[in-house]
Amino acid sequence: MTIQVFVSRPTVIAARFESQYVAFQTYLLRKGYCLYRLGADNYTMDAPLKGVMRLMRECKAAIVLGYPQFEVKASLSKAEAAQQELAAVFPTPWNQIEATLAFKQRIPVIVVAHTGVSGGVFDHGVTGEYVHTADLGMKDWYKKKDFQGVFQEWQTRIKR
Repeated sequence: MTIQVFVSRPTVIAARFESQYVAFQTYLLRKGYCLYRLGADNYTMDAPLKGVMRLMRECKAAIVLGYPQFEVKASLSKAEAAQQELAAVFPTPWNQIEATLAFKQRIPVIVVAHTGVSGGVFDHGVTGEYVHTADLGMKDWYKKKDFQGVFQEWQTRIKR
């Protein structure tokens, strides 16, 4: 029996992330999970929010992947001389919406933030659940011991 899992991630991510997402997706499929994601294999004629709500109702669990979607770079300068380069990365706003819907539905949610991604559900303590941080572009990040501990706990919470 397959278990329906909603996956929250941007539709388009950088190539270095996409290859590792495909590997993670394959890993999940081999474990018997059926993955749902609006804009991937699931489409709707409704507004996107309605489509996400419909898909979420079919799922027993959710995975929120906080990939960098937007990047802001800035320079601090004094007397026209560059002093410091700053950069910040932000996830898609849909991560926040989809995570909220999953928490509202009271299904097991695992939140994974790429290194440097923060805000909302990616801030530790906001949801009361652990937020795992990893380099989502690193080969086999999901096989690392620290993620596996959280992943196994998440699996036990899924009602089969």
